[in-house]
Amino acid sequence: MTKWIASLLLLLLLIVAMPLPVASAHEAHRKDMSDADIVEMRQAAETAHDGGVEALAEAAGGSAANNGAMSADIHGEMIAGHSAGTAFSPTDFLGRLHPALVHFPIALFLAAGLAELILFARPESGLEPTVRFLIYTGAAGGVIATLLGWLAGGIRMSDRSETLGLHRWTGTGIALAGVVAAIIIYREKSDRMLIRLLLAGIATALLFQSYWGAEMSLGPNHMNM
Repeated sequence: MTKWIASLLLLLLLIVAMPLPVASAHEAHRKDMSDADIVEMRQAAETAHDGGVEALAEAAGGSAANNGAMSADIHGEMIAGHSAGTAFSPTDFLGRLHPALVHFPIALFLAAGLAELILFARPESGLEPTVRFLIYTGAAGGVIATLLGWLAGGIRMSDRSETLGLHRWTGTGIALAGVVAAIIIYREKSDRMLIRLLLAGIATALLFQSYWGAEMSLGPNHMNM
């Protein structure tokens, strides 16, 4: 019990101590900013950290025209709002849990795919209960992570940010596919081929989903490719 409490406190500490670029990205996506505006805001935030408020003013008033100044103003408003101590928002807090909790369903689904692959190669391995457990927990975790993701990005059907839109709907599709897989495997005589196709599709989608998530938190071309 003590370990669980310590883990929860550590998680809350990580959320509170979230680096400014990540926190700013969270606010930007909730405000439905475009990818270009988010990049400019991130650059303004990095400039503020490197050179102080004076450097931020220079970046806003430089040759970058009105968009740069607008992004710097937005960033300044965010910092001012946090400095003034905004009221606690349960929706905002739950949304900030998304980056931390999303790793669990990812790991569970990938482990389920690996276990199913071993079961395909060696049917006598007896991994059916393991696959079933991993799919159940992955589906439950996927639904929770998706709900938190919608809170993090703002509840709307379309996004100005193309990356956020891809991340939002791919994640929602993965969660739905996980629920379908859980329903199918719940039956005593489940269709193993359909389960394998679903797990393969989920694993493939997770590669793109993880990349888009990193693009939003770490910035465009974060892998320098």
